[in-house]
This record gives sequence, C-alpha cells and structure tokens, in this order.
Amino acid sequence: MRFHSIAALVCAVAGLAACKPAPEDADAAAPAAEAESAGPAAPAPALLDACDVRMTAPDAREWKTHWDGAHTRPADANPSGVRSSHWANEQELQAARDNGVVTPFEVVCASGDAEGPTISIDIVAYDSSLTDIPLAPGEYPIAPKASPAKNKPREFIVGVLLYDKKMFAATSGKLTLTRFDAEGAAGSFTIDGHEILMGDRPLAISGTFDMPCRRGLLQGACKSDKGELPN
Repeated sequence: MRFHSIAALVCAVAGLAACKPAPEDADAAAPAAEAESAGPAAPAPALLDACDVRMTAPDAREWKTHWDGAHTRPADANPSGVRSSHWANEQELQAARDNGVVTPFEVVCASGDAEGPTISIDIVAYDSSLTDIPLAPGEYPIAPKASPAKNKPREFIVGVLLYDKKMFAATSGKLTLTRFDAEGAAGSFTIDGHEILMGDRPLAISGTFDMPCRRGLLQGACKSDKGELPN
C-alpha cells in the first residue's frame, strides 16, 4: 500500500483535525500530492534478447544486443531485428515486387551507442528470390559484395559491418537458419573479413540470434504476438 493511502487511512481513523499538517509541513506535502495525482510511473521499455555476438579479431569482444518488443524506442536507438518478404501480405508483397525490393531474409545485430565500442552487422540477401531462400531452416554462404554485378542466388552479403565506427568488409562466412517460420527466425552466423577505408585489420566474428517478426512495415502477415504494433 502506498504511503499516501496509509496516511489517508490514519486520518480517517484519528479525525481530520489530528491529521491537519502543520504550516511548516505544507510545502513538503505539495510535491507528494502532485506526484500522486500524476499516477504511477510508466513502466520501462521491454527490451528483449536479440543477438549474442563474439569477436576474436581485430579485438576480443562480446556483445548482447536487444530488440524493442514494446515499440517505444526509435529504430536507430535499438536496431536489432529480422525482416523478410515472406512475412508480407499479398498487397505488401505486390508493392515490394513493383518497386524491386523483395527481400527473402535479413538479420541485423547492433549494439546501442552506450555500449561502446559498438558493433553493427547487417546480413541480407538482395539478389535471391523467395524460392531461393524459402520459409524453412537452411544453410547459406556469406560472400563478398558483387557490386556492381549481382550476387548468386542463395548468397548472402554483409551490407553493413561497423565496429567502433570503423568500416569492415566481409570476405566469407556462413548463415545458418535453425528456425525460419511465420513467427520469426533463429540461427547463427560466422563472418571473416577485413577493415576498409581507414585500415586493413583482419576481422573474425560469430554470433547467434533469436527474434520474432514485428508486424511492421511490409510484415502484415507476421504471426508473432510479441512483435505486434500497439493500437
């Protein structure tokens, strides 16, 4: 029972005169009364486990990333998630086809800015069809970007790989989907690569992930209740 509820009960039993605050207590009582009228504090955002990432080169580091099941944080503050056109409804899928943005699968594992040094990994298949990467478990190679040409069907690339705000490129690796269904995806990955632009340090990363689809943009057929947008 809250303090103010207890005080009210005591006043009712002892009589209002006995509980009238002394003049010197009036100012102290006012902020408490305002806090009570404002209602209970809002619960903290529900951040749920997303990825476990382990780096052995260029440094030995580990991260645990999260996704925001309550949809209370902006995407750039909590960007981990999974995305797939397999979770689009018919209208969304047709729009994706019309605009050439059908994405069979994408997983992002990224730490928040407060968890420095930061990591951000985006593993995606842009040049594959929904048939190439079906809604089912599977193993897929991670290959270097073939830009300006296209990558082979079933090949994944690492579209973005930032460590401590330095850019790296993947040269090889593997993505394993142990679960890929109407509610989300889970799996693991390994990535080998090197630093680009500002250095040439080698890179070795491995990780696991387990996340639901979100019923957000282009995911109208997602069946995860954990990822449902608020009304």
